[in-house]
Amino acid sequence: MLWKIVLVLGILGVLLGLAVTGASVALPFATDGRVGWDEGPIFGAIGGGLVLVVAFLMFLLGLVFVIKGRKKA
Repeated sequence: MLWKIVLVLGILGVLLGLAVTGASVALPFATDGRVGWDEGPIFGAIGGGLVLVVAFLMFLLGLVFVIKGRKKA
């Protein structure tokens, strides 16, 4: 049961990381250059990428243990 929760949190974290990274990367393009890369979107992209990587590892770990548990049962 714990690994299913880890799996779901991993999926939600991946979605959150994609949303934050995508919004941060799109900000300079969406504002027609009024927001530069040195003003803040780079920090959002780094943070979102970090969340994305950690959540993806959580997702993989949960997926491995859920599949392993189903093969035993």
